[in-house]
Amino acid sequence: MTLRAKVGRLAAMTRRRGMLRQAFERLGPKSRCAVETPCADNRLLEETVRERTAALEAANAKLSSSLEQLHATQTQLLFADRLIALGRIAAGVGHEINNPLAFILSNLEYIHQELQQKERLSEQDRQEILEALAETRDGAERIRLIVRDLQTLSRAEDVGSGPAELAAVVRTAAKMAMHELRHRARLVVECDGVPPVQGNGSRLGQVFLNLLLNAAQSISPGNAEGNEVRVVARPGEPGHVLVEVRDTGCGIAPEHRERIFDPFFTTKPLGVGTGLGLAVCHGIVTSLGGTLTMESTPGRGSVFRVSLPVAGAFVQSPRSQADWT
Repeated sequence: MTLRAKVGRLAAMTRRRGMLRQAFERLGPKSRCAVETPCADNRLLEETVRERTAALEAANAKLSSSLEQLHATQTQLLFADRLIALGRIAAGVGHEINNPLAFILSNLEYIHQELQQKERLSEQDRQEILEALAETRDGAERIRLIVRDLQTLSRAEDVGSGPAELAAVVRTAAKMAMHELRHRARLVVECDGVPPVQGNGSRLGQVFLNLLLNAAQSISPGNAEGNEVRVVARPGEPGHVLVEVRDTGCGIAPEHRERIFDPFFTTKPLGVGTGLGLAVCHGIVTSLGGTLTMESTPGRGSVFRVSLPVAGAFVQSPRSQADWT
């Protein structure tokens, strides 16, 4: 290549460099930064991701707090309904306590007078005093059992979920509801011979107390011999026990059946029902892995069916379940 050609080539390259420099300057500072530092977009993306992550973490913390408040409110609602049920039976429980308390006081007064008036007791007097003391002890034991049943039902805290003796739970609820049932219907309980169920005795007692009180209030007082509330426990689906609470009351109208388990729905007069009882019962049973269903015929009564899982250690094979029947 000649010297002249080399000089021409160098001049052309210089012109191209000048043109590139001018074009680069026309791009402006932001564009030059983008050309010079292609990682700027990555930094912007990372910053956006960090902002979104922080927002998601804040939303998650708020959701967790709301969930904790919901659980706390649910626990308070369960206990409130339990207290409402206790309030409904308060008058009857007072009557149940007053009866044994009356003859306890009467017998103690009799014993006190006998011991004061007689220095030496004949065999007959001694026997009468011993009988009075035995009656006094029986009355005190009756009061102790009533108080124990009330403590079991009114316990605010949950003591976990484990094997619960269904027959004992139903008998306790039946004693608590007896004052409502006594003048309305005969109570028949057939719950023996079934295995323990998975659940909490206090909460299950709340379920059956509500069902028994509702059954009682569906029957007008005055014809106890002509009406019946029957509680029967028997094998249900495999691994479950089915409990039926059946009454001969007024029944439930068809238009109300779909809403019977809705919170605050009630057909009772203002001030008589809160509409929480059946909703709470449904929540308790489903939380234990069971089901609560209802059938009713207006004028002929209702039946509520509670299906509960058998406690894990007591689950039997299909062949063993067949032996129950």
